Amino acid sequence: MTDRPDFKEPKLASLWDYWAARKAARPYPDRADFDPVDMRPWLGHLMLVELVDGRWVYRLYGTYFVETFRREMTGKGIDELPAEQARLLQAEYDSVRDSGAPVVRTYSAQFDFGTLDGRQSWQLDQTWERVCFPLSDAAAGHGDQVRLVLVAAYLVGGHAA
Repeated sequence: MTDRPDFKEPKLASLWDYWAARKAARPYPDRADFDPVDMRPWLGHLMLVELVDGRWVYRLYGTYFVETFRREMTGKGIDELPAEQARLLQAEYDSVRDSGAPVVRTYSAQFDFGTLDGRQSWQLDQTWERVCFPLSDAAAGHGDQVRLVLVAAYLVGGHAA
């Protein structure tokens, strides 16, 4: 996929343009091509997932997701998520790695929420729009292959619990 999709969330469109500008004529950009200062508009909605010994591990898990799902995943692998979710993410991240192209997905699901003290819990149906971008990591000796996936996700038409 090279043409920008018609996103419902304008911030995903602007992130796509930012990624494409860093890519230039290459198949995908390198991690070093991204300036954290430039990434400010999307920061809370970003995840950076790295392939480490065949396992996808979160290097960054945005504050919006921590606050929304009440779970910090930085430093943890996707295999620590519920099995069905881990299977879906594994396939998605592997697809980005294998194709070297972004993967876009809009999905609806029932999400579990609860108070921090665990006294109350509830579920909400939500729709999210997300995009997974391939990145290389030349500084780690992986400049010619996808070793990182930059993920951005936004809730469509509403707010988190």
